[in-house]
Amino acid sequence: MIIFLYGEDTYRSREELKKIIEAHEKASLNWFNFVRIDARDKEAEIFEQIRQTANTTSMFSEKKLIIVENISFVTEGEQKNILEFMEKKNSKHDNETTIVFWDEKIDEKSELFKFLKNKAKTQKFTPLKDVQLRNWTKERIINRCGKIENQALDRLIEYVGNDLWRMANEIDKLLDYDKTIKIENVELLIKPEIDINVFNIVDALGQKDKNKAIKLIGKYFEKGEDEIRLLGMFVYQFRNLLKIKSSSVNPGLHYFVFQKSKEQARNFSFAELKKIYHRLMTIDLDLKLGRVEPMAALELFVTGL
Repeated sequence: MIIFLYGEDTYRSREELKKIIEAHEKASLNWFNFVRIDARDKEAEIFEQIRQTANTTSMFSEKKLIIVENISFVTEGEQKNILEFMEKKNSKHDNETTIVFWDEKIDEKSELFKFLKNKAKTQKFTPLKDVQLRNWTKERIINRCGKIENQALDRLIEYVGNDLWRMANEIDKLLDYDKTIKIENVELLIKPEIDINVFNIVDALGQKDKNKAIKLIGKYFEKGEDEIRLLGMFVYQFRNLLKIKSSSVNPGLHYFVFQKSKEQARNFSFAELKKIYHRLMTIDLDLKLGRVEPMAALELFVTGL
């Protein structure tokens, strides 16, 4: 069997890889030939390791598991040898050997990708969004014997986004503090990540330069970022600006974020900030109710200021 796991969501693809290893251990009562190869290792001799492991005969009926990680680093020469070998193995229906190929990114025009896409049991792991991200987060919390309030879930996703590596760590931290996650606990224990690009977009909005803001948003998405995360960071930043405008006291922000936010607050009146924040809350509700698409919501937000 050939399995192909790839995609930017490395947390879930790694979890799947772990399940495959555990399933082989359980099925063979830990009696199986297991080889793990990292293609980034220039001395790995990937093809030779695959060939030798797959062709090894044993007096026992031994299952074999070969995992090749970071396959985008496999050289063209190695790719050719691997492809020829796997074509032969596939034609013989070898049920004793499982070969798993894993990577975060791979050239989809390469012969190796085309072969795996057509012949392997393939799973692509794209970053979770919207309902999928909420469901994954809730399920993770339930599996850790915890609970989360709806407002707390919204705030947690707003602060962390779809970085599941960080999300898993933050969930563990919150549940160690209290098995029921409340919004005040999220705000106390989790520091939101704010992209420098968001500061630049807010600067452009403060200068009433909508065209610049829209261009910066376009560049933000060219990096593969998520619309919901951007809206969440807008909510977070304009909430900060409101707090700073009303009291000038640091509301518990990192020094850099506080100083930058103080500068930005000067570009808005208190009335403007209240109006913008209310607009963001309305957009957030519309998104949750499915009344508007994320990208359309962003455009409406910018053009409506």
